[in-house]
Amino acid sequence: MSRFLWRAAAVGAIVAAVVALLVGPYRAQLVATAAGSRAPSRAAPCLPGTGVAIMDSPHISVARAASVRYNSDPPTSGPHFPFVAAVGIYTAPLPDGLTVHALEHGHVVIHYPPATAPATVRLLRDVQRRFPADTLLVPRPGLRSITLTAWGRIDRLPRYDEARIVRFVTALRGRYDHHWTRPDGC
Repeated sequence: MSRFLWRAAAVGAIVAAVVALLVGPYRAQLVATAAGSRAPSRAAPCLPGTGVAIMDSPHISVARAASVRYNSDPPTSGPHFPFVAAVGIYTAPLPDGLTVHALEHGHVVIHYPPATAPATVRLLRDVQRRFPADTLLVPRPGLRSITLTAWGRIDRLPRYDEARIVRFVTALRGRYDHHWTRPDGC
């Protein structure tokens, strides 16, 4: 009899936890995490960078990622992996499926060409360390310039410009996290 009660209690606890997650404060995050995001584009000419149309952003497998075509390079929205890259400094390129998911969580990605001068990479690392909870710093083959991305926005810098990078990060970090989190700011 005690084995039955133990199993019933365990099943009851699991059911209660699932119900709490589905109706509690994490419901929106769980639903979005399971399905990816759909959001209308937001024209915001006062914000830094250039707006890019928001693509449907479902979760995809790593195998399917090879067939995805984004509407910007680097991408600012679109299909992505169901798991996300942590914020921080990367010394090797990341797949688009990871960086797009980071954008979907409100992070800003600072991309740089692998041939960027070491002194400039050090400056970019310093900027990332100023915003450790909000940014990823990633080398990206094929780029000709430092490029900043946030959900639905992109900015290509002709050269290192700390003030411009900080303005982009400050204005766009957390603006989108599976849905628009605040007005466009204009």
